[in-house]
Amino acid sequence: MKLAEEKRRELNRLWKEVLELKAEMERVLNENRVLVERRNSLRERVGELRFEVKKIRDERNTVNEEIRKLRNILADLRKEYQEKLNALRELKREVRERLKAKPNMDKESIEKEISDIDWRIQTSIMSLEEENKLVKRVQSLENQLMFYRKLEAMENEIASLGNEIKRIKDEIASCKNEIAEKIEKNRELRKRMTEYFGEIDKLRAEANKLHETYLENKEKLSSLRLKYVELLAKVTAIKKMIREEEEERKAEALAALKEKIEKEALEKLKRGEKLSFEEFKILIEQGKIKR
Repeated sequence: MKLAEEKRRELNRLWKEVLELKAEMERVLNENRVLVERRNSLRERVGELRFEVKKIRDERNTVNEEIRKLRNILADLRKEYQEKLNALRELKREVRERLKAKPNMDKESIEKEISDIDWRIQTSIMSLEEENKLVKRVQSLENQLMFYRKLEAMENEIASLGNEIKRIKDEIASCKNEIAEKIEKNRELRKRMTEYFGEIDKLRAEANKLHETYLENKEKLSSLRLKYVELLAKVTAIKKMIREEEEERKAEALAALKEKIEKEALEKLKRGEKLSFEEFKILIEQGKIKR
């Protein structure tokens, strides 16, 4: 009896451990569910950030291509600017050289004299010699006037070149500003990429840490399950022992009861008293009386 009580106490203790283990396994399982959910959420966010990084990288490539094209345009503009500037300098040099051979008369005086001679030839009667002399004078004046016309054409070209140079200079400034804006945009995109990469690294580190904890919990669960199975095996063994012990005790009690009934029945027979059905049955089973 004392042994049975000890077994029951042991069984209760084991059951308590089983329940505690079961609760611990459930806690770890729940924790792992949360870990997996959080880890997957982090990995999903990493995927979203990687997609954003790809979009930014594509945008940066576009901006870089635009910068490359603008720099090519700027190089062409600078080349054109230098060519125009050189042409202007050369033209100004030619003007300076030409001015060294400037006629004594100014343009207005020459034009007035040609006009006067033309009028004189048309309205006056003169000898052929005198007319030829005036025609030669007009030719000389025309040659001198050609100097001013050429000079005027050169000055117009200088003005045109000046305007072209100003236009190109403005385009260079505009191109430089646009390049600067593109470079600034590129810098901002690079900064955003760096921030995204930093966040990705941080999220990955956190996800990896969660995964490590998840794996540790899996190992812990395996250990807990093994212990759980061992405890259940012990519980089953103790239950069997208690059941066998109870069955043995019942068998002993039944044997003792039968022995008592048998003894009382034999005494009744000796006294010639009537036996009960149970007493009669037991005596037959023990072979004390024959059917």
